Amino acid sequence: MASSNWTRITSLLLLMISYCGVFGRAVGTLELLSQLPKTADESYEATLRAGRWRRGMADTHRERCAELEAPWLENTREAHVDSGIPLQLRIRSFSPRASRGLVFPGKALFKFIRGVYRCCQEGVNCRRLKGIQGRMRGGTEFVLTGEILSLTVARAELHLQLSNPRHLDIRPVLPTMAKHKLPTRYSLGSRGDTVDLRVDLLFLFHSVQEVVGGAGRGPSLTNMRRAVLFSNGDPPGENPTGMAPQDTDANVLGSGLTSTLSPLDLGLVLGCSQAGTEVSCGAGGVHITHTPFMALFFG
Repeated sequence: MASSNWTRITSLLLLMISYCGVFGRAVGTLELLSQLPKTADESYEATLRAGRWRRGMADTHRERCAELEAPWLENTREAHVDSGIPLQLRIRSFSPRASRGLVFPGKALFKFIRGVYRCCQEGVNCRRLKGIQGRMRGGTEFVLTGEILSLTVARAELHLQLSNPRHLDIRPVLPTMAKHKLPTRYSLGSRGDTVDLRVDLLFLFHSVQEVVGGAGRGPSLTNMRRAVLFSNGDPPGENPTGMAPQDTDANVLGSGLTSTLSPLDLGLVLGCSQAGTEVSCGAGGVHITHTPFMALFFG
């Protein structure tokens, strides 16, 4: 009886060893098959997918490079604050005595600079670039140093990235420009539910330079009167709000072109519409997704 039981146990062990060997060989075969070269059809499909991905990335890159040279659109409509998104921009000169001065560039600004550099490598828009990161302090504040005010700037842009889930038509309005029957120049780039908005601030930047005498311009009463466009509308001959009375002094810039320009506030309103009908930007889910920054092209 014991001999019979031992025989059955021995047979069972042999069967299990045999099964494990077969299973091991099967697993090894599967692993080996996964390492075999792909068939010609599979390799062809993989090559096609990789090619389509590369072409898609190249097309997107060319579109972004083309945006750098795209002409401005012009908005001549008045702002409707009740349905739009009002933004407050403040521009001030750098002061060494200020407790907090310059701001470290954010991710969006770094990404833009890298994109411009790549486009320049391909011969598109190879002017030099300065980025100014804004910071949120009741509105969006930008700090201009003496070095920046001394540049001969060919293009000055305010950059905003907006979430636009309902794909509304967005247009910016500078109320001070509309008040003087001047258009607000801008450009738009849409990618899915995101809109990259750029607003032309070149005239503002040149006006500030004229007030403080930057980029070879001398401060004068005439320049101060021209800058009234970006003040609160004081009549010619009176001191424009936001312009320091010392601006007529020959030493207005001082060492390193440090301006005595008082903080300059500038309003911006984002208006929205759909199929030609005004709609509320906020109700449409439009909102800013990162702190705005400025880009200055020069040289």
